[in-house]
Amino acid sequence: MLYGVQPVCAALRHRKRQFSELYIKSGKNNSGRIREIRELAEELGITLNEVPGNKLTEMCPDAVHQGVVLRCGILPFSPISVLPLPVEGKLPLIVVLDQIEDPHNLGAVLRTCGFFDVSAVVVSKDHSCGLTPVVSKSSSGVAEWLPVISVTNLTRFLQKQKSEGYWIVGLAEESNQSVSQLVRDKPLILVMGNEGRGIRPLIRKQCDWLVSIAGNPEVSSLNVSNAAAIALNHF
Repeated sequence: MLYGVQPVCAALRHRKRQFSELYIKSGKNNSGRIREIRELAEELGITLNEVPGNKLTEMCPDAVHQGVVLRCGILPFSPISVLPLPVEGKLPLIVVLDQIEDPHNLGAVLRTCGFFDVSAVVVSKDHSCGLTPVVSKSSSGVAEWLPVISVTNLTRFLQKQKSEGYWIVGLAEESNQSVSQLVRDKPLILVMGNEGRGIRPLIRKQCDWLVSIAGNPEVSSLNVSNAAAIALNHF
């Protein structure tokens, strides 16, 4: 079940899932996004059911459904072939997430990446959460269209991208070099680590630079989504 106005609208627009039925709260205002959702459902031949709000709550307990629920298939990861190749005159930016396990954090990072026009996000296959409805809701629907790629071996992936012309930047709180000192004048990959452990040693060895975010030393670190927003703003 996918829920929330923006995730459902984005899912219907970008059509990466298999769709079954749409449920909208009876008497829901038919303006803006809700109208678009209805029109997209009709265009795609999806059965529309108008039901009481408590029915939606039963379908998605503990979720902020905003009066919209879509019964659909899982959101697949994108193929690695969608990654842009570094070519003269273009500076693609890829974000790599090393074992991000919390779906709210992953969703928030994806939303940030969408805002800053990141080309793609790559996640580790093991010890990472999937593209769940919580991720889509936390991303405000960005997960439905931003390419997210899952790879088995991040070390080999980074080695391959370095050979293609990417430079790799790792965000590490102990680094003495500030992220604000970097200049985005080449194709870059930004690597961010697990909420507790940071970037794993083997992944860290692949980085051309390690950078940090300057702040109050009384606060040891930032939430990964907040750190992503600050770092990407400098790129």
